[in-house]
Amino acid sequence: MKTRILNSLSIVVLALATTLFAACDLLDKADDVDFDATLEETIIVTEEDEGTNVPYTKTIVLDATSDPDINKYKSKIQGFTVKKVSYQVTSFDGPEGATFSGNLSFGEATQSTPTVAVTITNLNLQQAYTSAQIFDLSINQTDIDKIATLLKDDKAVKLYLDGLLSATPLFTNVRVILEVSVKADAL
Repeated sequence: MKTRILNSLSIVVLALATTLFAACDLLDKADDVDFDATLEETIIVTEEDEGTNVPYTKTIVLDATSDPDINKYKSKIQGFTVKKVSYQVTSFDGPEGATFSGNLSFGEATQSTPTVAVTITNLNLQQAYTSAQIFDLSINQTDIDKIATLLKDDKAVKLYLDGLLSATPLFTNVRVILEVSVKADAL
């Protein structure tokens, strides 16, 4: 009789424990927050000297915590998903037909070398500015995942612009846009 009561009690305790673990898992997932954000940074290109095929290099940091929602959850972020990476020329003052050819690269905010590079060829800066077109960058999924990991680990990513300006003097702004989804723990 005691054995039967102990076996029944064990089954009840096991059922309660299983239910509690399942409930805890549901509660843990219930407090997750998912939201979309658009991260932007502007690369200011300034080349005052007159010339042709002028090498140009600029590095800046895109700080994801400048977005108020990301900043709110920064210590609780479980991951980023990069949905789209694009750029737009938002100002232009320079020679007609001036182009940029080179790389827009991404890397760790605390390192000096890029991890992911995308090639831009013969971008007519004046036409791009006049059209106000937003250009999507074709980046493979492995590199997209690297950018997402950089954002998760550092809450920032370093942007590198490295290439040739076909004609100078030239002043232009290039807005880099990352559309992301963020998963965070609300509690």
